[in-house]
Amino acid sequence: MEAEYAKRETPIILIVDDISVNVAILENMLTHEGYETMSALNVQEALGLIRQTKPSLILSDLSMPEVDGLEFCKMLKRDPATRDIPFIFITVLNTSMEKEEAFKAGAVDYIPKPFDNVEVLMRVSNHLNGYRMRQEMANYNRMMHHLVEDQEKQIESSQANTLMALAKIMKRRNDDMGRHQDHVSYNCGILAQGLQFLPAYEDVITDQFVEAIGIAARLHDIGRFMMSDREEEEKAPLTRHDMEYAKTCSEEGAEILKELCGDQAGGYFLSMAVNIAKYHHAYWDGSGYPDLAGDEIPLEARIVALANDFDNLVSETLETGVGSVEECVEQIDGKGGILYDPDVVNVFNKIWRQMRTN
Repeated sequence: MEAEYAKRETPIILIVDDISVNVAILENMLTHEGYETMSALNVQEALGLIRQTKPSLILSDLSMPEVDGLEFCKMLKRDPATRDIPFIFITVLNTSMEKEEAFKAGAVDYIPKPFDNVEVLMRVSNHLNGYRMRQEMANYNRMMHHLVEDQEKQIESSQANTLMALAKIMKRRNDDMGRHQDHVSYNCGILAQGLQFLPAYEDVITDQFVEAIGIAARLHDIGRFMMSDREEEEKAPLTRHDMEYAKTCSEEGAEILKELCGDQAGGYFLSMAVNIAKYHHAYWDGSGYPDLAGDEIPLEARIVALANDFDNLVSETLETGVGSVEECVEQIDGKGGILYDPDVVNVFNKIWRQMRTN
C-alpha cells in the first residue's frame, strides 16, 4: 500500500489571497509538509494558473478586490472541468450568514484567520483524501463502464455471427427462403432508416437498431423452417393467414432462437431476433398472433410484418403474372392502421421503389 501511495503525484494546492503575507505563511506550512503549491494574488491570475495546471485543492480568501472569493468559487463550480476540486475559504467568517453563503457557493470548508498550523494541515489533508477517493472511484467506474461496454460488444458480435450462421443454413436448405430472407432483411433496413427521420423515432432507431434488424429479420421465419418437413407430410398444410400456423411458427421460432443462443440470451441482437420471430405475425389492430395491438407490438416486429407481407405479395404477383408491384403497394397502403403500423406504412409509401422486389 505504501508503494502505491508513493507512485501517486504530489498534490498541488492553489493559494489565492491578495495579501502576500498570508500566501507566504500558507506556502511555508504546505511545502514543509510535502505539498506542491501555486499562488495568485487575484482571481484572474488564479484562473490563468488553473488553465495551465489543474490543482488538487484550492485555498482562497473571501474578500478580494475586483472578483471576490465567492464569485471565484461559483465560477469554478459552474465549469465541469473544475467543479470537483475541493474549495476551502481562508478568511474570518464572523456570521452564520457568511458561512452559509460560502457553502452555498460550493465551498467544502473554511479555515479561519489567523492560521493554526495543525488545523490547516488537518483540514487540507482530510479534503485531499476525500478528493483522491472520489477520483479513484470515478476512475474505477469509468474502467468498469469500459469493461462492460467491451463485454457487450463481444456478446453482440457473437450473437450477430450466430444469427448469420443460422440464416446461411436456412438459405442453403431452401433457395426460395434464402431469396425471401435477403429481401426482407434489406427492406427492413430501408424502412428503419426511413423511420429514423421521424422525430418520434430519432432516439429509438439508432444505427445499432438498423444493423440489428438487418440481421435479425433473416430469422423471422425460422419457426416455419423447422416445421417445414412436418408440414409437407400433412394433407392440408397450414396457410400464412391461418391463426394456428401463425401461433406455431411464432412460438417455435422464438424458442428455437433462445435455445440455440443459450448463455448469450439477453443481448441486443438476440432479443431483437426473438421479438421478430415471436411477434411478426401480430397485427396493428390486434387480429394477428399474439393478440397484441398497436405500440404493444415491438417496433422491429411491426417493421418486419410489413416487409414480410410485401415480399410475399410481390413474389406471388410475379409468379402468377397477375397484377403489378404498384397494386401490391396499394394493398399494403390500404391496410395501414389495420394490419400495419401507420407510421411504417407512411414511410413505406415514400421509399418502396428503393426496396427489393425481384
